[in-house]
Amino acid sequence: MPENIAILQRIINQHNERPDGLRIWSDGLVQRGADDNPPPGLTERLDKDREIKWQDVRQLTVVQVDAVRAAIRSSGIFHLEPILLINYCKEDPGTAIWTVDVDGESTRVVLWDPRPTRSAALDTLTQAIDKVLAS
Repeated sequence: MPENIAILQRIINQHNERPDGLRIWSDGLVQRGADDNPPPGLTERLDKDREIKWQDVRQLTVVQVDAVRAAIRSSGIFHLEPILLINYCKEDPGTAIWTVDVDGESTRVVLWDPRPTRSAALDTLTQAIDKVLAS
């Protein structure tokens, strides 16, 4: 039986706000960051991984998991730089830390100031995931 791995994880960190997290496992389990996660400390670096608590949200079908895998592969995330400094003039920008692992290929991308139109690849991936989760 194949190992159950997180095929996609996205955590958005912003000072003074609790982390916003989404994780999708290879067996179809979807998790969100728990509501009681504390915000990052005022001096904590937002581009560093940190442990957060997760809560189970729902279970995807095999077809939906395959759609997420296909979206990851076609998004271009594997070709992005590991750190995307999009708007480094902003005084204290938040980050989105993306980690994906599909078919033995994995990457981690940090996007500073994660608003739409900052990265076409990540916007495309977000839209595809939102579509799968809405179905």
